[in-house]
Amino acid sequence: MKKKKDVYGNHFEQKLILVILLIVFVVVVCFYWFYPKFEYNPQKASLFNVTRVIDGDTFELESGERVRLICVDTPEANEPGYHKSKQFLVDLIESKAVRLEKDKSEKDKYDRFLMYVYITDGDEEIFVNKEIVKQGYGEIMKVEPDIKYCDNIAAE
Repeated sequence: MKKKKDVYGNHFEQKLILVILLIVFVVVVCFYWFYPKFEYNPQKASLFNVTRVIDGDTFELESGERVRLICVDTPEANEPGYHKSKQFLVDLIESKAVRLEKDKSEKDKYDRFLMYVYITDGDEEIFVNKEIVKQGYGEIMKVEPDIKYCDNIAAE
């Protein structure tokens, strides 16, 4: 006895696959639409939350974007002073909101945003780039064209 072909079963599977694909598409679109993106806009004095300090001159924002401090160079992981400079930045900005200011370049070759960073402590605004150098945890590093405040950071 020959089996009859289930005409409806084939359509059901096609509709199920189509519904699953539609759901996946909607989830991806919603994730992209609502996932917080880092947008630097100098017209908006926005604050950005720091979630993780990577080293003495680099940190990560809540959006996942990485930020590199302009005009500052701190020791690398294999160099003396690395842990102290990283800990200084952790104590200063980790889990806090910072204000960012761009110079001429948007990003470096490692896809990190290049920024001057400020944090508010009571009524005082602290220029993080300058504070690192002032406290001896880093040195001035001028990299053209982003040198607008390098002399200010070096002063004191």
